[in-house]
Amino acid sequence: MKIYTNINENIPKNCVSTIGFFDGVHLGHKFLIKHLQEKAISANTDELVISLWPHPSIHFGRPIKLLSTYEEKLRLFESIGVKNLLILNFNDELANTENAKFINDILINKLAASELVMGYNNSFGKKGDTSFDETGKNLPVSFPKEFTLENNLKVNSSKIRELLEQGEVKQANKFLGYNYSIIGSVVSGYQIGRTIGFPTANLGNIDEYKLIPANGVYICTAIVSDESLPAMLNIGTRPSFNGQQLSIEFHIPDFNSDLYGHEIQINFLERIRSEIKFDNVDDLIVQLHKDKEDTIAYFK
Repeated sequence: MKIYTNINENIPKNCVSTIGFFDGVHLGHKFLIKHLQEKAISANTDELVISLWPHPSIHFGRPIKLLSTYEEKLRLFESIGVKNLLILNFNDELANTENAKFINDILINKLAASELVMGYNNSFGKKGDTSFDETGKNLPVSFPKEFTLENNLKVNSSKIRELLEQGEVKQANKFLGYNYSIIGSVVSGYQIGRTIGFPTANLGNIDEYKLIPANGVYICTAIVSDESLPAMLNIGTRPSFNGQQLSIEFHIPDFNSDLYGHEIQINFLERIRSEIKFDNVDDLIVQLHKDKEDTIAYFK
């Protein structure tokens, strides 16, 4: 995959193009990009995916958490065979550019695009312009049908964020087409788990805009030195110990190596339960053993 970050680079001309933020590069995005690739093959040309960074909400100071970091989005695009990717810096100038002006100045004059393929509900330009009436005279625009799952379930980034915020990682994974993950490094923690027989690694240095699923206990895999290991993970404030700050701690059964400082990827598979405040440590230990049994049983 060739990545361009400057509109004046030697970007291939005559491409069938699409534009969007593509947060999470989920199944709906993949459906659109597959359609784009098929059109490019049919026209004997290349495809060009135009993505924005940062997210418009971040640019305008509105609160949002993202499904994919910049690096994750690049990897996801590459994994589905995108040949050409242009990352446009979303700034004040771009935010105030009218739809028609962007099409004429960028897509037609700069990129010499042969066609524009848009998602069924996508928009761009100042105030999210959705009018393409005049555009078709200069640049063909097509809208593939809306992508849905079984039972006519619609797939979009907002819905996936909502599912993750509710802890519904299994359903979110169905919409994504892969297991949702977070990446961080192991940092020093409170070391409470070690004193009760459940040594945990504390995950920190996570991208500030990355969405963290709802508090609770999850079955996961931890990618350690390219090896995928079964893990149970807790997101929460440790209420049984009167904690206040959010912590993300994972336990790998029958694993004794020191992970401090290591970069770890956590893949979410299923939520076991919500966070609970226990009356005493013994009750907590009983529950942790049950969580561990559920985790091991899941992988069997």
